[in-house]
This record gives sequence, structure tokens and C-alpha cells, in this order.
Amino acid sequence: MSHLVYVGGRKGGCGKTTTALMLCLGAILRGQPSTYVLTDPVKELKPEGRPFGVIDGRDPASLAQIIANNAKVLNGWLIVDGGGNRPAFDAEMARLADLCLLPFADDEEMTDCVRMDLAAIPDALAWPVNWPTNKMAATSAQRHIDELAQDFPLRLLAPPIFEVRSSKELLGKSLENPSTAVRSAARRAFEIMADRFDEIAHGKAPQPQLAAVG
Repeated sequence: MSHLVYVGGRKGGCGKTTTALMLCLGAILRGQPSTYVLTDPVKELKPEGRPFGVIDGRDPASLAQIIANNAKVLNGWLIVDGGGNRPAFDAEMARLADLCLLPFADDEEMTDCVRMDLAAIPDALAWPVNWPTNKMAATSAQRHIDELAQDFPLRLLAPPIFEVRSSKELLGKSLENPSTAVRSAARRAFEIMADRFDEIAHGKAPQPQLAAVG
């Protein structure tokens, strides 16, 4: 069975697609097969010019078949990219996935949305992405991480994925020759995710907790 990772969250534009594509690329760069699954009906499928598999999961029946087939095939990583503003879909995919990630950027509204998603999906992990590299901006942004970590202990994936201006390249017509910056970021993102995945799979990761009371 391939490792099934779901990248979700109700807020559009928080970095789900960029994160999912980066994880797929990072897996390939680490010599592990990966497949990207698009589920957002408003996005365009771009299978050409990518070093990883790309599957259309926008139709519910097709997605169900993809997940069923995944249980029978040993083929690395299946990374499912969720669409925005679909909390019921997020909850169901999180139930089926081995790991559910909720990317969020340095933004008050996105932090509020990921807070709601963490409360609704008990086992999901929030992941700061597209994080500022400027020292002053990073210091200011840290409060989002600190506040979430206080309210949802052990449910943030760290460290953040820093801004590398990768969206345009990852979403372009071809990804056959990624820039050095994108390669480095993809490798790092995959390593962070895979390390936590292994900890969870082997029972070494601290158990996620619900929001703090009072």
C-alpha cells in the first residue's frame, strides 16, 4: 500500500497545491515514487512535464477507485490535494489518509481557518508554509505558530517551509528541470513530512491533543 497523505484545509490560497506538489517532487528527488492526485473541481490538471505521476481525482467515483487501488499497490507516496471550503470532504479524507496536513501561511485569516480545521479534524497536523525568511517578518509571524502550539499541543509540523517563490514554477507547464531553490525546498519538505510519518507509523510520535480547555 502506498502511503496516503492528504493536504487539506478549508481556506483557499493557503498553500495546499504548492505543498502537495513540493512533497511529490521531494519524494522523487529522494528516490521514492510519488503520485499527485487533484481533487479540486475548479483547478486544471497538468500531468505533462512532471517527474511524478498525476491522477485526476475530481470525480468522486474516480477518487474512490484511486483510494481503493492504492490499498493494493506498493508504490511510494500518494499525495492528495484537497480543495478549499470543503470541510466535510476534508474530514472524510483525513479519516482515510495515513496523514492529514493543513498548510497555513503567515496571515491572520488563514491562521483562524486552520484553527477551526484543527478543532474539526482531531488527528490533522497544521504546517506553516510559504513562511517569511526576513528576520523581522519571521519574528512577527512566529506568534501564529506559538498561539496554535499553545491551543493545540503537539499538532504543528515543524520547522516551517520557508518562502522560495516556488508556486509559479511548481504550477507551470513543465517541472522537468526545477530550479535549485525549488529542489532544495522540496527535499526539505519531504524529509520533514516523511520523518513525522515514520514516527507516527512506528508509534514514536507524541499523540496529538485536542484544543486546550479554558
